[in-house]
Amino acid sequence: MSSDVSGKIDVWLVVGLGAGLYYFYKGFRVFREYRVLMDTPEVPIRSVAMGLVEIHGKATGCDPLPSPVSQTPCYFYQVDIEHWVEGKNGGHWSHLATDTDGKRFYVADSTGKVLVDAHQAEYDLIQTARVEARSGAGGKLGSLFSGIRSSSAAAAPDADLWSYASAAVARNKHRGLTNWTAGTRERYRLTERLVLPGHWYDITGTCAENPAPQDESDRNMIMKGTNEPTFLITWRSEQEIRRTLRSRTVRYIFGGAVLAVFCLGIFLAKHGWF
Repeated sequence: MSSDVSGKIDVWLVVGLGAGLYYFYKGFRVFREYRVLMDTPEVPIRSVAMGLVEIHGKATGCDPLPSPVSQTPCYFYQVDIEHWVEGKNGGHWSHLATDTDGKRFYVADSTGKVLVDAHQAEYDLIQTARVEARSGAGGKLGSLFSGIRSSSAAAAPDADLWSYASAAVARNKHRGLTNWTAGTRERYRLTERLVLPGHWYDITGTCAENPAPQDESDRNMIMKGTNEPTFLITWRSEQEIRRTLRSRTVRYIFGGAVLAVFCLGIFLAKHGWF
């Protein structure tokens, strides 16, 4: 075995070891979130108190804004931005940045409503659009809409989508969330997920004082807490999200452990240390 091939194998084994340790650690973070959800009972909105709460209600209240990809009326959006990476064996999509923004909105049930500031949450939302865009004369490569969206929604022009993606990547670079610099020939894939008016969501977050109440019944706001980091907005039911987190915990912890041990064992055996 040549030294170059041996060196490349070592690099991949070290990468695999690092990935295994990362997912192993991430599994315990997901398990903590699962335990928090298990220990936080769902309460009617009228009964929310200061601190960590879990509520279930319909998104309502303010005037929606058009989403950046599909132009669907929404309260909040999450767009995952990937770019196409060429390789020796073709190419693949690689995650580049995640762009999130929107308005504060209300969540209401039969007992009342409460304001939600969705910034900095963990989002588990229905995919509403996936499109590919290139600059210049590349044209739109295609679009796929799934889940729930407005029948009047249509994807933005391709040049606008490319400009939006480039600007979002630049914002993330400015915040230190990515070190990638977009090229003028970059090819993007945008996957959009939304908080939609009139749809029901399960929200676990910190109840704090509303800084700008509209009336006596508008004193609280659900947001990301300073001491408790759990803040989840999901379209799933309480039972579904608990099953999802439990399954994810098992995959991350055991899968990460197996990958780390396997790569470490091969590395040690290859160098005669095991």
